[in-house]
Amino acid sequence: MQKWIVTGVSGSERVELLMELAEKAGKKVKVHDVGNLMRQEAIKYKIPVTDERVLDMDSSQLRLLRATALKEVRLSISNSPEDIVHLIGVHATFRWKGRLIPGMSYQDVIEIQPSGFINIVRDVKDIMARNEKNPKWDPDTLPNVQETQEWMMVEEFASEILAEVVNRPIYLISRTHNLANLTDLFFSQKKKIYLSYPITAIEKDEPQLLEKIQGPILKELEELFVVFNPLTIKDMALAQEGTTNAFPESVDQLTVKAVEIIKTRTIERDFQFIDQSDAVVVLYPTEKVSPGVLAEIYYAHRNLKPVFMFFPGRKSPFIEDATTQIETTLEALMKRLKTFAS
Repeated sequence: MQKWIVTGVSGSERVELLMELAEKAGKKVKVHDVGNLMRQEAIKYKIPVTDERVLDMDSSQLRLLRATALKEVRLSISNSPEDIVHLIGVHATFRWKGRLIPGMSYQDVIEIQPSGFINIVRDVKDIMARNEKNPKWDPDTLPNVQETQEWMMVEEFASEILAEVVNRPIYLISRTHNLANLTDLFFSQKKKIYLSYPITAIEKDEPQLLEKIQGPILKELEELFVVFNPLTIKDMALAQEGTTNAFPESVDQLTVKAVEIIKTRTIERDFQFIDQSDAVVVLYPTEKVSPGVLAEIYYAHRNLKPVFMFFPGRKSPFIEDATTQIETTLEALMKRLKTFAS
């Protein structure tokens, strides 16, 4: 039996993703929406609360609702067949009216004894667009670009700390991760890879290369591995444009600080994708310099991750030193990767 605690800020569509996974996997997956269970417990105990006001409750009452909801989760798990994957959707933290409110406690985690943690991430503009439509937020309480990112950072950090309590792994998963490939994380023995490629270096001048990587090459890799793809998050496009055209009109303009956080989080997130992978696969079909790819190669090398690279150009001894194998054709790379996968 697998039990995964799945966290994510409001607007990440954490529960929606879990429901889609359950639909994909059928009866092999059971989703436990702690927020919905808390609402049911409030009705049961005749606590007059609405979604818009639940976080205004007395903290002791909020803890009681959470405890009773999680008790229902544990009972449901104990009555389930052994081959079921349980996905427990819950906040690690709430950000509300300038306060941070815990969504889980150490004791909650110890009692559940999860197989691991998953933190759902997505583009900040998508989170904000979704939260703006949520009636619990109004213009005065809706977190702006910077606050939303800071909340995402705290949610990830708190999830990591809770995972350490029970010595379990944690994965960052994009909301837009290929659903079929994501189910392999739970139902296969596939190794996990981070896919590194020079996005900025080719997206304008050689878009056909980017399309090939995102299309047939990615599909072939997903047959062999669980693939963490950096382009499932596109926050950097927003930072590089320096505009908020993609945001609702009521959202504050991007500040210098907000852009700085986007850049920092992009680096940290991609390094986390590497940390949770068994290897890094580098597709470098150009001789244009990509500082990002070079940084990822050396990060993987320093953290003892195998690096398999496709590069048809002239080899540098610095890259040769940091990679496990460099192939000059895609066919040769795929042959080597099939051996690694098995």
